[in-house]
Amino acid sequence: MSTFRNAVDIDIWPVSKLMDAVLTNPAGNIRVTIPEFQRRLVWSQATRKDLIDSIKRGYPFGSVLIYEDIARGHSAGDGKRYYNLIDGLQRTQALKSYVEYQNGYFTRADLEDAFVDSVAAHLGKLSDEYKDRIRQTVVDWVKGKKGYDAQDGWRTENLVEALIGKVLKYSSDSSLYRDVYFELNRNESLIKKLGGFLDAVSGEVKLVLDAKIPVLIYSGPSSELPKVFELLNSKGTVLSRYEIYAARWIDVRQRIMNTEVIDVIWSKYETLEEEGFTLDVSEEAPDEESRRNRTYTLFDYLFGLGQYLAVKFPRLFKPVKDDRPSSVGFNLLSASMGLRLQDMADLPDEIGNLSWMDLERCLLESIRFVDNILKPVLSKPQYGRKLAPIYHSEMMIISMIATAFQVRYGKRDLSENDGWRVDRRKLKQNLPMFYLYEILHDDWRGSGDSKLHEAVRSLRYVDNAPPTKQRWEQVFDDWYYDNQVSLVHTKGAKRHIRDSRPEYLLLKYIFVNRLANAKSYHVEHIIPVVLLQSHMVEGDEWPINTIANLALLEHAGELRHNVQTFDVLLQDKRRRGEISEEQQARELLDYERHLHCPASLLPKPLTKDSFEGFLLERFELLKAEFLTVWRDHIPSDPQT
Repeated sequence: MSTFRNAVDIDIWPVSKLMDAVLTNPAGNIRVTIPEFQRRLVWSQATRKDLIDSIKRGYPFGSVLIYEDIARGHSAGDGKRYYNLIDGLQRTQALKSYVEYQNGYFTRADLEDAFVDSVAAHLGKLSDEYKDRIRQTVVDWVKGKKGYDAQDGWRTENLVEALIGKVLKYSSDSSLYRDVYFELNRNESLIKKLGGFLDAVSGEVKLVLDAKIPVLIYSGPSSELPKVFELLNSKGTVLSRYEIYAARWIDVRQRIMNTEVIDVIWSKYETLEEEGFTLDVSEEAPDEESRRNRTYTLFDYLFGLGQYLAVKFPRLFKPVKDDRPSSVGFNLLSASMGLRLQDMADLPDEIGNLSWMDLERCLLESIRFVDNILKPVLSKPQYGRKLAPIYHSEMMIISMIATAFQVRYGKRDLSENDGWRVDRRKLKQNLPMFYLYEILHDDWRGSGDSKLHEAVRSLRYVDNAPPTKQRWEQVFDDWYYDNQVSLVHTKGAKRHIRDSRPEYLLLKYIFVNRLANAKSYHVEHIIPVVLLQSHMVEGDEWPINTIANLALLEHAGELRHNVQTFDVLLQDKRRRGEISEEQQARELLDYERHLHCPASLLPKPLTKDSFEGFLLERFELLKAEFLTVWRDHIPSDPQT
């Protein structure tokens, strides 16, 4: 192994020098930019403030590591020395944020009680209420200033104005305001106290700018930079396990043809640019055309692909709300190429010279295939919601997509396999059943890394038969008694349970034909919540929201706010003369068919025991309906 000695020099810079150097147009002759493999900003405001507080107290703080890009300096020809910021991005951003908006870091805790007491005494307002007003007024006033010069309003007279208006609450156009203003400004003791406070606050900023920061300057081979970065970032702030590949895959590059993926990548870069940093990639690709034509690292590609897939296939993938790398692209490509996730570092070798564009095309086809198969039971959101919930784990859905990829495409050249037509039919037959079975059976509890590899390696969804009728009945019973018993509610229970619970998924399977043309569904209780609660006493616990008391309807109609069972609703309408006896009988049959519940099943009289007996009978009907609706997907039980 090669060894590079004396590859690091140590220098000491004032913070002000580093802050100037990271500007796009520094005043000095040093410019520090952000390399492509740097990661996102992860420090919270509280963590940044802790760093600033430690500097103010004179505590030592961490160094930054930079690399001098001599070749770039020569090519620029502007007399500046160019450096890459290799380590210390979080600290640098915290310092930059403070320098640009120092007042935003000022809080009530920075205001000493003795100062507040002194101001209160001068105002003649010694109560705790007025002291609290003084504290908040001073904090708001400091935060409202852009700088510490007189032209910025950083003067005792301006602070006096704020105290009169916000603490004493005198109108600025009143004679009393003017009298108090002149009186307080002639109060030498008060003005001295306020002036000392202003000097102390502005002095702290100078203290930070003059603070010395250790700067390590690496002069080893540039090819070693990603490795140095990776080693340095193996400790400290916890980052996504995928972010380690930002440095490791820095030389694995291709052009990206999907412009939406490129846009996602640049939105990540822009997060850093919005903080005022200069990125190497922005200087290399300053316009739209150059961004479309440049090459990107495999890390950036999979980062962008994951975000893109979450938007493109919301039934399958959850969106990522910040600039944290979505795991979808990384896990999906690794699984599709037959890698264990723990061996993801080998992904570049596994891909070889395959075109990323061709890989993406095959991945998208595999995703669309699975998405279309599951669409009938996953596409309908609950009424009033924009999107249907996601019931599965990421590993579970990736196992299905990666299986479709592997049985369709050869990994070496992405050609379509000869057996795809047969395997395609098997997957269309099996996937809906495995999807429901594995969720009810809770097969993917935990991370699922090893389960993912085993499911894809064994081609579980192709070569294994889904549950038989007898097995389904056992699964339903086990699930019902293990889970529904816990769904008991007191008299003040909520009307519905979370729409992401598996109860709703099973109901979607059962009511799939009824909802085939619906854009959304309503969840209705067979025996209304209000009616159940009217028969409960304090301390009672009834399984109000168990699946056996629920139905999915395209249109809720009269049941939406009904307080009686559907048979009583029709009896009341008949009694009021709103419908004929024939209409009552016809509408009763409609309700029974849509709800999958004959009126004869409804408990009368309604007691806890009769209600629980009704639930058991209704669940048997739901099981039978499922086995009928999906009979073509369920293999026969073996002959005994």
